[in-house]
Amino acid sequence: MVAQNKGRLGALAALVLCVSVCGLVAQAAPAPAAGEKTREEKLADLWENLIHFIRIGQEEAAPSFAQSLLSAGAKPVELYRLSVETPGSLAALARGGSLKGMKDLVPQLLKLIEEGYRAVRSDPEQIKESIELLGGTQRAYLRGRDRLVVSGEYAVPQLLRKLEDPDTTNVLREKIMVVLPMLGKDAVLPLVAATQTPDPQLRQIIANALGRVEYPHAVPRLKELYDRKDLQPATRRIVRAALVACAGGDTNVIEKPVAQLYYELALRFYYRAESLVPDERSEQANIWYWDKDLAGLTFKPVPRQIFCDIYALRMARLTLVHDPKFYPAVSLWLAADLKREIDLPEGAADPTRTPTEPSAEFYVLSAGAKYQQDILARALHDRDWPVAVRTIEALGATSGAESLVDPVAGGAQPLVEALSCSNRLVRYWAAASLATALPKKRYTGYELVMPILAGAMRQTGMKTAVVVAAEQERRNLLMAAARAAGYEVIDANDAATGLTAARAKGGADVAILAGAPDPMAGVGVVRRDPLLATLPIVVTAQTERFQALAKSDPRVRLVSPDVKDAELGEAIAEVVQTSAGAPLTPEEATQWAVRAAEAVRGVGLTQNTVYDVTRCRAALVEAIDDPRPEVKVAAAGALATMAGPRAQRAIAKLALGSADDKIRVEAFGALTESVRKYGNSLADDQAQAVVDIVAKGSGEVRMAAAQLLGALSLPSEMVKQLIVEHGGKEL
Repeated sequence: MVAQNKGRLGALAALVLCVSVCGLVAQAAPAPAAGEKTREEKLADLWENLIHFIRIGQEEAAPSFAQSLLSAGAKPVELYRLSVETPGSLAALARGGSLKGMKDLVPQLLKLIEEGYRAVRSDPEQIKESIELLGGTQRAYLRGRDRLVVSGEYAVPQLLRKLEDPDTTNVLREKIMVVLPMLGKDAVLPLVAATQTPDPQLRQIIANALGRVEYPHAVPRLKELYDRKDLQPATRRIVRAALVACAGGDTNVIEKPVAQLYYELALRFYYRAESLVPDERSEQANIWYWDKDLAGLTFKPVPRQIFCDIYALRMARLTLVHDPKFYPAVSLWLAADLKREIDLPEGAADPTRTPTEPSAEFYVLSAGAKYQQDILARALHDRDWPVAVRTIEALGATSGAESLVDPVAGGAQPLVEALSCSNRLVRYWAAASLATALPKKRYTGYELVMPILAGAMRQTGMKTAVVVAAEQERRNLLMAAARAAGYEVIDANDAATGLTAARAKGGADVAILAGAPDPMAGVGVVRRDPLLATLPIVVTAQTERFQALAKSDPRVRLVSPDVKDAELGEAIAEVVQTSAGAPLTPEEATQWAVRAAEAVRGVGLTQNTVYDVTRCRAALVEAIDDPRPEVKVAAAGALATMAGPRAQRAIAKLALGSADDKIRVEAFGALTESVRKYGNSLADDQAQAVVDIVAKGSGEVRMAAAQLLGALSLPSEMVKQLIVEHGGKEL
């Protein structure tokens, strides 16, 4: 039956769209002079020429006709009508965006066409007139039916109200009952919302229509209706038949709990099952409600990007309404709420939420570690990095050390697993959260935390590629291609050497392996590396052996051995985006360098026995020479918690050598902290430089140096010299 309905709708498509528009647009314009073209004819000529020149790739003429259409004040419905009357024109117009001069014009035209499409479908007067046509002659009925099919979901409220109206004739009521299933998938969500009607006769009609459409997302509501104790026997029989039909003929659905069915549908919405995704022609999609106190069936248009998120939320909530102990629905609801906020376009609003309703963060923070770990496990499995990051933030803010590393269902440790994630932000958040939690005992993966934070401190926002090729000439070609794609390059003649260099630099974004040495061995080296195991890889080989590898590992892309620069750049961009998400921006890199140093300082201050902060010492010493002031200061603060001359002398280098007085004051403070905790490890020339600043300096720098001097316990001769030369003369 589904196939029959789809076929019927497909066969009607061209006729429906054209017929529904033709009578809709009547322009109030003076009659043209004899031989002069009408407005409609002029617009049609412009449209025809635009599509023609796009199709032949004429970059001079196409923009001219596009601009002429816009300048002529073509209305949305007029452009929509033209797009319907010219088969394939929308696809051609979309392709035209790549032509010179069309980049800004095509989106304007497509937006107007989309507005016209919505206007035709949702016009209440058009729908009302079309419903009245159903009760007329056969020709009128066909015309009304076709228009209502175009209106789809927008026609459902009026059709149902007409069915409830006692003044509706039996003939019209029967015609409406025939047309309802013809609206197809588009009408399922409003119809399932309307199953909540108290009218028993209307319930039967709705159930019958849903059974004829046969779409599975009607199953939970039908099962909910079927389980009602007050259902009349005749209605129950109709609902049962519809329920089984929508379940694909599976009679076992009768025994399934409603909560389970709602949860399954929530998952389908969460993962955007193809049959549930809204029409891409529209920027908005409708969320349907049954308002028992007011208008009955109503809807709220929302940005299309959050449509599935909102329905996932609603279905997860209904799962809990029917079974409060259905705990997986809790974590799914929380994840969907996070996705809703993440997917909401910038500047857009969600009209389903009130201004006082708490944010997704509020709910996730309130949920506790168990649900937060569940959300994180799902996000890592789905490679949904934004949701993973938001969840780790909540975990770090609310959970103690034991909660962060305790296994969840199945023995998994999501936050620990995040340390090996291919996405840098996820790795960094996981490491920072585990570091600041200050665990009291070691756990699986603890040894990764400090190296990851060290890598974060070395980030500058530049993308890095590791290029491995045994032949220098081949390596040079691949390096040039990687640089052309915007990457800094670490090159080596074998994978192990390349990865060692990458770790020292703070990591990498992608590895590029040539045909020699054996790329398969190189892939193995990468995947066995504790810190770089999830690195995206591009291999310049396309043999069956590597094709099997790429099929089993989505983080591997294959390119031809004689790949060109542009092709390699595209392959790198694709595998990095798919596997790891967007690289860090310079601003994000700076934020993480500071955050990582602060996390290390927190561990050092508590002298936590699980983590070895000295594994970050080299990165912190390097950061003293970083051009970013905030990174320098954060590094000095972290080094102040480490014993030994190397850390202390690096801080002194910053305090004595910086040209920025504010940085010097901060560095002197960190140096004083280090000296008081671990004693004086400064070189003699550094100690003398401190004395000189106290003697000859000024302002806050001199005062900060003086505080340090008091902690240094310098040899008495140096202090005597300071007093004699600068302690003031006798009167």
